[in-house]
This record gives sequence, C-alpha cells and structure tokens, in this order.
Amino acid sequence: MRSFILLLGIPLAAPATVHRVDCREGKWHSMAAVNAVGLQPGDQLLLRAGCRWTGTLSPKGSGSEGKPVIIDRYGDGPPPRIDGAGGEAALFLRNQEFVEVRNLELTNDAPEPGLRRGVLIRAENLGRALRHIRLTGLHIHHVKGRLGADMVSKCTGGIGLEVVTEQKPTRLDDVLIADNRIRAVDSVGIYLHTDSGPHPRDPRWEQLRHTRVVVRNNTLEDIGKNAVCLRASLEPRIERNVVRNASARYHGNAIYVFGCKNARIQFNEVSGTRFHGLEGAAFDSDYNCEGTVIQYNYSHDNGGGLVNLCNNPASKPPRGYNDGTIVRYNVSRNETYRVIGFDGPVTNTHIYNNTIYVGPGRKPRIIEFDRFGKSPGYATRAWFRNNIIVNEGEGSYVWGEATEIVFEGNCFAGRHPHGEPQDPRKITADPRFESPATVGEGLASAGGYRLKDDSPCAASGVVIPANGARDFLGAPLPAGAPDRGAIQR
Repeated sequence: MRSFILLLGIPLAAPATVHRVDCREGKWHSMAAVNAVGLQPGDQLLLRAGCRWTGTLSPKGSGSEGKPVIIDRYGDGPPPRIDGAGGEAALFLRNQEFVEVRNLELTNDAPEPGLRRGVLIRAENLGRALRHIRLTGLHIHHVKGRLGADMVSKCTGGIGLEVVTEQKPTRLDDVLIADNRIRAVDSVGIYLHTDSGPHPRDPRWEQLRHTRVVVRNNTLEDIGKNAVCLRASLEPRIERNVVRNASARYHGNAIYVFGCKNARIQFNEVSGTRFHGLEGAAFDSDYNCEGTVIQYNYSHDNGGGLVNLCNNPASKPPRGYNDGTIVRYNVSRNETYRVIGFDGPVTNTHIYNNTIYVGPGRKPRIIEFDRFGKSPGYATRAWFRNNIIVNEGEGSYVWGEATEIVFEGNCFAGRHPHGEPQDPRKITADPRFESPATVGEGLASAGGYRLKDDSPCAASGVVIPANGARDFLGAPLPAGAPDRGAIQR
C-alpha cells in the first residue's frame, strides 16, 4: 500500500527558463529588448551564433548557489557579437552574482579615448561578498579606453571588476576569468580595483579583501598598458596565460599584483612588453604586497625584463611596503633594458633557481637596484641563490645603495662585467645546456635550458627549504643539493 504525504504551504521552485535570442526575429532586433529579459536562478540567456547587436548587454537578475544564470551562445557559426558603440561597456553587470558568461564576442571602439570596457562587473555597497562570477571563452577586442597613469584611466580596457565601498563594505568571492582572448584594448587587459584601496596591513582587510580570484589560460595581445592587474586580494592566482606586446602604448608591467597577500603568478609566458623609460617587465610585485610568489614562468624579449619589485613609502597612503616576494624557477631570455629590477625599499626578497640568458648584442642591467620616484631608500635583505646567468651580451649590474644583498651558489657564465656580484660558491664555467638553440616561442621550448649530465651546475646548488617541490618543467626536486638554474636534469 502506497503512502502519500501532502505538503501544504511550501512553494515549489519555479522551473528554469531558456531564453533563445535570435536577431533575425523582429522582437530581438534591439539590445533594449534583450535587456528586458528578467533572469531567475538557473535561467539561460542564449544568443544566436552569427547575430550582432549594438549597445550594452545588461540583463537583470542573479542566480543562486548551484543554480547560476548562464549567458551563452547557441547554434552554428561565429560567436554572437556585441558592439558597445562607445558606451561604458559592451557587457555590464551590476550587483549580480552567480552569473556565468561564455562564448561571446565583445567590442567597444570609438573615435576618441574614453571610459570604456569590454566587460564591466561592478559590486556596489552590498555589505557582503558578491559571489561566483565566471567569464570564459570570450573574444574581446578593439576597446578604446583611456591611457594614463591615473586610476581612472587604469580602470578601462578589456575586462574590469570594480568594487565600490563608499557606504558599505563590499568584496568579491569566487571569480574565474579563463580561456578568453583579449586583444587591441586600452588601457588594461584584465583588472580588479576597489575604490578604498585595502591591503594586507589595513584594519579593514578582512572585510574588504577579495577571495578565490583566478585568472587562468587567457591570451592577451596588443594591450595599451598592463595586461593583468589584481588588487586587494588574498591568495589570487594568475596562471597559464600568454601575454604578447603589453605596454604597447603606455608604460606599465605586463602582469602585476598590488595590495595582495600570498599571490601566485605562475606558468605564464610573457613577451614583447615595451619599455617606455620605466617598468616594462613581465611580472611585478607592487606596493603593499606580502608573500607574492612568481614561479615557473617564461619571460622573453621584454623591455623591462623578467620582474620588477616596487615600493614607495613616501607616496600617497596607504602605500608603504613590499615584503617577502619569492622569484623562483623562472626562465628569462633576451630581455632588453633590464632583467631583475628593484625600485624602492623592497624587503626580504628571495630569488633562486632562475635561468637567465643574455644573448649577443643585448645590453640589459641584469640586476638593478634603484629608487622609484621619490621613494626614501633602496631595497634591503635580498637573497640570490642557485641562479644561472649566462651573459653573452653586454649585461651589467647597478647596485645603488642596496644593503644586505646575499649571493650564494650562483653561476655567472660568459662575460664578467665590472660590478658582477661576489659569491663564495660562484661558478663561472659554461653551464652546458642541452639544446639552447631550440629555445624560442612557447613555454615548453624553454626546456632547451635543461642541463647536461656533465654540467658544472649539476647537483651543486644550495638546499632551500620550502622550495615548491618542483622545477620549471614539473620535475620533482631532490632532497639534497639541487641543480642550479630553473630546470633539473
């Protein structure tokens, strides 16, 4: 005998709705009609492949835990295209969460520069975290933002995440920006900015820090200023991206973090970043950062080199420290102006097991200690261990007034300019790479810098605790003395 239970007064969840939008149908010609669709948890807004709209896509509604709103394409053909026509953004979502946007083409060109983005996600005065944003498979190009060093200009470009906290503490949680192609945009490729500028030593850090932010597997080309900039985030990940020709029209480093704690910048390939008199590096641990790790990256042909480390306590608050950055198991090839740059009083930096090659005709400052603007002083307490530097060009060293700089277990091969650092365990012989001539484009090609078995750098490095446990190519590190350089035999 079957039993039946009647539930009274408990509303049933509304079924999810799939909205298919076809620009060939009269009712969907305008973007206003598309934006009028109200989205509920689990709903899908699907734009027909091959269709094209002008204006800003800005539908209303959020998803919920386990039931995100999905904005995607359907049908065969090229991705649906939205031309922002010079507006604030081609896609704009305000205070909407549990939203996943996929497989669209977005542009926002105009005759003159302006405050424009391809995608703009804005969280305003929520008093809590805005959660679960996914931006994947997008093609964003020709966004006419505004070039400049001011913060307003830095908040223009391809994908912008902006947080406003004027009235209530607000932050982001669970953000993924992945598998996108971004090209020909000004000023920044991907950025995350909070108006109140929180940082790890700010008493508001717990309320305002962004969490679970990942920027992964994107391709960024021809970017006016910075390719990726994340701010005010706890343990953000910037990984497996390819960046070509950043800082194409204005000075900046390609990938950097600002006001972050325990950021990881890893497995990226960056090339062709231009040098406009300052910056121009592939990677940057910037002001108000603690515990940044820059590892397993391939940097080549960048004007400002592999890495730039910055701090200026004399600038406008709350900028005042850069502590504990680790730069390890990276490969650098044929940088132009410098390779490793310290700007200002950066502290407690560990740089180990990197492979640096300076080819004939190149004249970079292999290591440069400088001040940044009017910063009061130079870097102090930096350790260089187990690095291989092959100087077949005219690389040099600039020490400024840096203090407590330690070199141990490094290899300095090729030319030996005046100012080359002293090292009690220095090796000056050819490190004997396996196939250096094969190193070129592509992160995997850097494997040509693997050492031969008879290399003088083999099993001769300093043992470093908590070393990440793997090398540039993923090989496990030995318990004893490692090979010098980024790649184990």
